[in-house]
Amino acid sequence: MSTQRGQLVVVTGPSGAGKDSVINTAKELGLEFGQVVTTSTRPKRLDEQAGDPYYFVTVEQFKASLAADELIEWAEVYGNYYGCTKAEIERKLADHAVVIVKVDPQGARAYKALYPDTTTIFIMPPSYEYLEKRLVNRETDSKEVIKQRLATAQKELENLLDWDYLVVNEEGKLKEAAEEVIQIINKNKDKV
Repeated sequence: MSTQRGQLVVVTGPSGAGKDSVINTAKELGLEFGQVVTTSTRPKRLDEQAGDPYYFVTVEQFKASLAADELIEWAEVYGNYYGCTKAEIERKLADHAVVIVKVDPQGARAYKALYPDTTTIFIMPPSYEYLEKRLVNRETDSKEVIKQRLATAQKELENLLDWDYLVVNEEGKLKEAAEEVIQIINKNKDKV
């Protein structure tokens, strides 16, 4: 499947590292890209809507897409299903010079396997303690889910050599992290 026209960039990292914030700030700083929208069975939060940040579907709908081989990758994460449809990624790659996918590390590995020229960027928290504080302070998850996310993060932080680039999202330095992501993307434009 090397028919891609756009540059595929996968942004990954532990839950709570600030992946969305870094991507959104890069956009505010002028980075133009198509952003792949993941399909999820996770319940919608109050400030969310269909297509932002996910296409929300039922478990039955997700399993039907899976059975029809319509997904590039998928995972069950903290009791919810997440995945990206082949149609979504192909449409974005055809329409944009740069396409950004934000997924967990398991999903990032699937993209890299399918699209070997993918640039992978791992967003790291400045410390494990900072990550824990951030997950607690955002008040979106139960204590049990936070505990699961932290255990997963610990494992993810042990496999840093899997990624092309590491960007530390230091507290109070979001703009710098976003600028680093922009530099990485610009440096790799010729890779496609």
